[in-house]
Amino acid sequence: MSRPSRPSRTSGPWLALAAAVTTLWTLLPIYWLLRMAAMSPADASAYPPPLWPHSLHPAALLNVLGFAYTDAAGHVFPPSGQSPQILLGLWNSIVVAVAVTVITILVIVPLAYAFARFEFRAKTGLLMAILFSVSVPPVSTLIPFYILFVDLGLAGTRSGLVLINLTVTVPFVTWMLIGYFRNLPPVERLARIDGFGRMATLLRIMIPMSKSGIAVAAVVSFLFAWNEFVFATALVNGTDATTLPTSVSGLMFLQPNPGQLAASLFLSLIPAGAVAYFLQHHIADLGFVDVVR
Repeated sequence: MSRPSRPSRTSGPWLALAAAVTTLWTLLPIYWLLRMAAMSPADASAYPPPLWPHSLHPAALLNVLGFAYTDAAGHVFPPSGQSPQILLGLWNSIVVAVAVTVITILVIVPLAYAFARFEFRAKTGLLMAILFSVSVPPVSTLIPFYILFVDLGLAGTRSGLVLINLTVTVPFVTWMLIGYFRNLPPVERLARIDGFGRMATLLRIMIPMSKSGIAVAAVVSFLFAWNEFVFATALVNGTDATTLPTSVSGLMFLQPNPGQLAASLFLSLIPAGAVAYFLQHHIADLGFVDVVR
């Protein structure tokens, strides 16, 4: 039996260089965004711009949140005129993302479990339908959904935005979770010997065993709903159901303060980063191979 090949010594520096370039490529835009949000107006108007702010200046973030700020020199920075729209978009994004995540998990867990562990009529056809739904670009369904939602009175509502997000998250996460349930040990027969029915087996045995996969499914659902822009722009932009991505995009057409624009973008990173941080140990336990297998 042949031994697995080991990486050569010469590949070590190249791997380290590739890791460093990837890390820099990933973190540099985030740092540049935070730098702009924390810069004072003097630093923002300097040319060339400083690589690091001379002093942290919270005016942009506070102004976006609707608060005034007075610095040590007595300069007053009033609240941004777009702060109500940003706060409204932030609240709507949280509501929509949480609703989409909860409904997606409630739907896809029993659905993926049934596809992965049972044989039934038309199973192959339904799997192909799910795969087709995953492969279709969401933007290709934008016009039909827009016409349908206008006729149903769902345009400009959070409920309509939740429904249209579910058309993407449910098939995608179901297809992802099917592979995870297939890799779990076959414990159904042992559960029946202990007197568990199918529903009890799912709730009391399979779900605790698959908590890592469900956590990843929740993260994927939340991040998609949080960052969704195309459907939100067409259905709720300019209404009371506007989300944070569409609210921030509106600032780009109003000649905004660059610091306030950066602070608004920073706000959009916080909830998504918090969700990924608190569920990262589940993602590490799952592993990429188990998700896609």
